[in-house]
Amino acid sequence: MRDQTLKIVEKTPLLEVTLANPPDNRLTPGMVAGLDGAMDRLESDDFDVLLITGSQKVFCKGFDIDAVTSGRDSAQFRRELVSWNAVFSRIAKSPKPTVAAVHGACLGAGLELALVCHFRLCAEKTRLGLPEVWNNLLPGLGGFYRLARLVGQAKALELAALGDLITAEEALRLNLVSRVFPRKDFTDHVASFVKALLVADRQVLREVIRLAACSASPGEEDSIRQGIESCVKLAQWLPKT
Repeated sequence: MRDQTLKIVEKTPLLEVTLANPPDNRLTPGMVAGLDGAMDRLESDDFDVLLITGSQKVFCKGFDIDAVTSGRDSAQFRRELVSWNAVFSRIAKSPKPTVAAVHGACLGAGLELALVCHFRLCAEKTRLGLPEVWNNLLPGLGGFYRLARLVGQAKALELAALGDLITAEEALRLNLVSRVFPRKDFTDHVASFVKALLVADRQVLREVIRLAACSASPGEEDSIRQGIESCVKLAQWLPKT
């Protein structure tokens, strides 16, 4: 299923994806399918970098709960979570550079999406976090695992357990984001960053990305699978099967 709330623009060799589901750019199943389609394009020889951004000065405030709570039982919800996680993992494992341009708010599934990108560029006064606990939910798209890998287990536990939102500056201090730029010139700074990636030798850059992936902690698939099961278990809106 495709969704018109995801805009894909080909600026060869840059592939730009914009989350366009105002006012909060919440993810839907169709948008996840669109991201999968974007990965098909990225894997062609025409593109070297993927840029993901949000429309109307918001990155993404999470998954559209209404889009996943209607007419589903726990078995179907589990299958869909597995499918959505496969798309997110596909982005995370891309041999080509992926960049998230984060501004306004980056919450829940929005942060989980940013976390699968190699680089996270952040505008000043952006707020980031996994506030699912406020709604009796859990991050279901690998967010806790990837957050813990970046900021450490103790800090990730604190952020997920309390649902705290942190500033762009705090995210930079925790190594959660790569750069923080002024809001006024954010687009220009992002363009300059992407340009630097595009002018680099593509083979060297992809080898650096491969080496970075090799240095990551093992157990990713098991951790994500456990997160899926916990998310299904606590989804109280689902009828029992």
